[in-house]
Amino acid sequence: MNTKNHSAVIQLKLLDFPLPNIRKSLHKLTGISQPDMAQSVNTSRQNITHIIDGRRQTPKLQKAIADIYGIPVDELFPKGD
Repeated sequence: MNTKNHSAVIQLKLLDFPLPNIRKSLHKLTGISQPDMAQSVNTSRQNITHIIDGRRQTPKLQKAIADIYGIPVDELFPKGD
Protein backbone atom coordinates (compact mmCIF):
# COMPACT_ATOMS: atom_id res chain seq x y z
CA MET A 1 0.00 0.00 0.00
CA ASN A 2 1.24 3.47 -0.85
CA THR A 3 0.68 5.38 2.38
CA LYS A 4 1.16 8.78 0.69
CA ASN A 5 -1.68 8.11 -1.76
CA HIS A 6 -3.86 6.51 0.89
CA SER A 7 -3.31 9.44 3.28
CA ALA A 8 -4.17 11.92 0.53
CA VAL A 9 -7.44 10.11 -0.20
CA ILE A 10 -8.36 10.03 3.50
CA GLN A 11 -7.59 13.75 3.94
CA LEU A 12 -9.62 14.72 0.86
CA LYS A 13 -12.56 12.62 2.06
CA LEU A 14 -12.37 14.34 5.46
CA LEU A 15 -12.61 17.67 3.62
CA ASP A 16 -15.81 16.39 1.94
CA PHE A 17 -14.33 16.11 -1.54
CA PRO A 18 -16.58 13.83 -3.62
CA LEU A 19 -14.98 10.42 -4.09
CA PRO A 20 -15.40 10.47 -7.90
CA ASN A 21 -13.41 13.73 -7.98
CA ILE A 22 -10.73 12.21 -5.75
CA ARG A 23 -10.44 9.19 -8.06
CA LYS A 24 -10.20 11.50 -11.09
CA SER A 25 -7.36 13.44 -9.44
CA LEU A 26 -5.22 10.46 -8.50
CA HIS A 27 -3.49 10.33 -11.87
CA LYS A 28 -2.12 13.82 -11.18
CA LEU A 29 -0.90 12.81 -7.73
CA THR A 30 0.73 9.61 -8.95
CA GLY A 31 1.77 10.54 -12.48
CA ILE A 32 0.00 7.45 -13.82
CA SER A 33 -2.11 8.36 -16.85
CA GLN A 34 -5.38 6.61 -17.64
CA PRO A 35 -3.98 5.27 -20.95
CA ASP A 36 -0.97 3.81 -19.10
CA MET A 37 -3.25 2.31 -16.47
CA ALA A 38 -5.53 0.84 -19.14
CA GLN A 39 -2.56 -0.76 -20.86
CA SER A 40 -1.23 -2.22 -17.60
CA VAL A 41 -4.58 -3.90 -16.79
CA ASN A 42 -5.31 -4.84 -20.41
CA THR A 43 -8.47 -2.79 -20.97
CA SER A 44 -9.45 0.39 -22.79
CA ARG A 45 -8.92 3.94 -21.53
CA GLN A 46 -12.67 4.43 -21.87
CA ASN A 47 -13.32 1.50 -19.56
CA ILE A 48 -10.91 2.95 -16.98
CA THR A 49 -12.68 6.33 -17.28
CA HIS A 50 -16.11 4.73 -16.71
CA ILE A 51 -14.85 2.86 -13.65
CA ILE A 52 -13.17 5.94 -12.16
CA ASP A 53 -16.28 8.05 -12.84
CA GLY A 54 -18.43 5.42 -11.11
CA ARG A 55 -20.47 4.68 -14.24
CA ARG A 56 -19.27 1.09 -14.35
CA GLN A 57 -18.61 -1.28 -11.48
CA THR A 58 -16.17 -4.02 -12.38
CA PRO A 59 -14.72 -5.45 -9.14
CA LYS A 60 -11.69 -7.04 -10.82
CA LEU A 61 -10.70 -3.77 -12.53
CA GLN A 62 -11.58 -1.68 -9.47
CA LYS A 63 -9.14 -3.81 -7.48
CA ALA A 64 -6.49 -3.51 -10.19
CA ILE A 65 -6.86 0.29 -10.21
CA ALA A 66 -6.70 0.47 -6.41
CA ASP A 67 -3.61 -1.76 -6.41
CA ILE A 68 -1.87 0.44 -8.98
CA TYR A 69 -2.53 3.50 -6.82
CA GLY A 70 -1.61 1.60 -3.65
CA ILE A 71 -4.93 2.28 -1.97
CA PRO A 72 -7.28 -0.32 -0.44
CA VAL A 73 -10.05 -1.10 -2.92
CA ASP A 74 -12.80 -0.52 -0.32
CA GLU A 75 -11.38 2.97 0.36
CA LEU A 76 -11.34 3.93 -3.31
CA PHE A 77 -14.50 2.08 -4.41
CA PRO A 78 -16.74 1.57 -1.37
CA LYS A 79 -19.65 -0.79 -1.81
CA GLY A 80 -22.80 1.08 -2.77
CA ASP A 81 -20.85 3.97 -4.33
